[in-house]
Formats: sequence, C-alpha cells, structure tokens
Amino acid sequence: MILNDFCDELSDALFPPLCLACSDVLSGAADQVFCPDCQRQITFITGNRCPVCGIIFPDSPSEDHLCGNCLEHKPWFSCARAAVSYEGVVLDAIRRFKYGRDITTGSALATFLSGFEFDDLDFNMFDAIVPVPLHIKRLRERGFNQSLILARALGKKHNLNVDFSLLKRCKLTLTQTGLDKTERQKNISGAFVAGPREKIRGRNLILVDDVYTTGATINECARTLIKTGAAKVAVLTLARVL
Repeated sequence: MILNDFCDELSDALFPPLCLACSDVLSGAADQVFCPDCQRQITFITGNRCPVCGIIFPDSPSEDHLCGNCLEHKPWFSCARAAVSYEGVVLDAIRRFKYGRDITTGSALATFLSGFEFDDLDFNMFDAIVPVPLHIKRLRERGFNQSLILARALGKKHNLNVDFSLLKRCKLTLTQTGLDKTERQKNISGAFVAGPREKIRGRNLILVDDVYTTGATINECARTLIKTGAAKVAVLTLARVL
C-alpha cells in the first residue's frame, strides 16, 4: 500500500493532472477534471425540471412539472438525467473524446460523470447499467464505445454491473447530427435488438450515453428493453442539449 501511494505521488509529480479545457495544472481533489475557472463556465443541470425527460425550467417559478413533450408523447424511459449542458468546454472535450479518439479525455470525462450527484436517482433500485451500443462497423472505425467507458465509471462508483450484452445495434444508421427530431426518430427506428429475455425480464436498468440531444436514440433503446420485459429503464447522460 505504501509503495502504491509512493508511485501515485511520483506519477503526479512527473505527470501532473491537467485541466481538460485549458491544460492548467490541477491542484485540487484527485477526481478534479476542470480547473476552477473552466468549471465556472459549465452549466450544471440542476433546479426545476420535468420529472420524466429532465429538461430544466430555469425561468419558471413553479416546481418540477411535466413538459409539453412528455405530456403529449410519454417516453419509454421512466426518467432521464444529464449532468451538464452540451456547450463550451464540455462540448469541446466530448468531441475530442469521440471524434479525436482521445481515450485520456474520455477517462477524465467518465470520472467527471461518476462524481456528479444525481440527487433524485436511487442507484440501489437498479440491477444493471446498459451502455447505448454502437454498430459493429462504427465500433471498428472508432475503436471504442464512448458510452461503455462512461458506463463502467458509473458502475464502479455505484457497485452496479455493466452489461453490454443486453442491447445490440443491428442497423447501421446515418449520423444523427444535423437531423431534426422527426428525422432522428425515423432514422433510429428498429436500430436495436435486445439480448436474452431472461436477463432482462423484470429488471430495472440504467441506460448510459454521452449526449442527450432530442432523446430519439435513448427512447428507442428504452422501447426495445421495455418490450423485451424490463420493468423500468432510466437514462443517464454526461451532457444534454438545452
């Protein structure tokens, strides 16, 4: 144990942790990812919100209430929560992670997500975490599934099994970037297939993805799992488009 502590201290001295945004040396807690100045630029998703999809109502004097979208079209997931807004330093870091294939940034973002307190989600009520899968062709191109990296950090933090066998992507879809909500729903329809029914039936599951944009992808994932017998599907994402 003493040797491990010494090695950690030596590693920090030779290769100090750097802020993901500005590359300044971090001198705070071990799980710190952004320096104080850059963290102040991040919009954390807290306050009054829709209890289902999690969209916030920053200018509303009323307490939590269902949004118009969830009233009109109830999602398949029970609730969706995100840590931060998908903009600024967070957007840049996620893009480096996904499209720049920067695993170091990805690991730091996973630490950042696992350290966020989702105050109205009881992890003890869930049986497993399911990362939103990539199609095998996309996985080979990228080399990793960003959702799996995030899911593993959450699983370790909350002592939950991460089971990527429960959901597979069976259809290679167009990228969702640039598509509106209707186009996204049409594009993603039928893109997933569930794993063994006996591993899903009656279980409460947490879906994990990197970004919630319109909710089309996670809703299709949740629909697939619920139709296969899951009792409840909640959704956690690192960031959300507000």
